[in-house]
Parts: sequence; C-alpha cells; structure tokens
Amino acid sequence: MKTASPTTLAAALVAFLSIPALTAVSFAQETRAGATAKLDAEFAASDTNKDGFLSPAEVEARMMRMKMAGGRTLDAVHAKRVAALFMARADANKDGKVSKAESAALMGTVFSAYDLNHDGKVDASEAAKARAAAKAMAQGAPAAK
Repeated sequence: MKTASPTTLAAALVAFLSIPALTAVSFAQETRAGATAKLDAEFAASDTNKDGFLSPAEVEARMMRMKMAGGRTLDAVHAKRVAALFMARADANKDGKVSKAESAALMGTVFSAYDLNHDGKVDASEAAKARAAAKAMAQGAPAAK
C-alpha cells in the first residue's frame, strides 16, 4: 500500500479544510474577503474556550462535527488524524496551538493556490478544480496541474 508524503497529506488537508470557505457556493465567486470572513466565523466557533487560539482538542472536536459528503462526519480516529495534520501545517511557530493570524496565513496560502487566474476570486471553475484536486490528493493521487 502506497502512503502519501506529509506534504501531500498537508495539501489534501488544507484543501479539505478550505472547501467550505472556498467552494461552498457552486455558482458564485468567492472573494478573498468573503473567504476570510467565513474563516473568522469558523475560528470563533471552534475556539470554544475563547482564548484566541485553537488547541489540538478544539480542532479535533471541530473535525468531528464537520459535515462531509452525504452528511457524514469523521469518526474519532480520522478526526484525530486530520486535526493533527491541520495543527502540523497551521501551527507555524510550533507552540502547540493555532492563532487567528496563523489560521489566516494558511487560508491566504490556500486561497492563492485556488485562485488560478489570480483575480482575487475563486469562481465555479476554480472551485471545481480545487474539489477535484482535494479528492485526488485525499485518495493518494498526485495533484493535477
């Protein structure tokens, strides 16, 4: 069985976590400002102790509540794995928690990667490509260019 590299897993995770903010509206465009506003709301909802940081436990709890295709949620084992991958990617200063600034920086990177024509918006075509890339990476296939 072929295992994905940490970089591939992190990329798949970032794509997976960004899908609600960047691809939720199939027929409209998502602007950077709109995606940032959604991320800010998600951060606030996930920061259950309101300390301004996301702990591994808070991220794991959020992963367990996240709705996936068909209304399914992640089981505890997968939620813990996804949370660990998110923490590894988002916790830039490696202090064991994710600040709002670290979360915003990660979202900015993801938005830039999805905004294929660099117009400051992710349109339906770009969103579809992002969903396809996320699905392919999650299944262990290389990302399409």
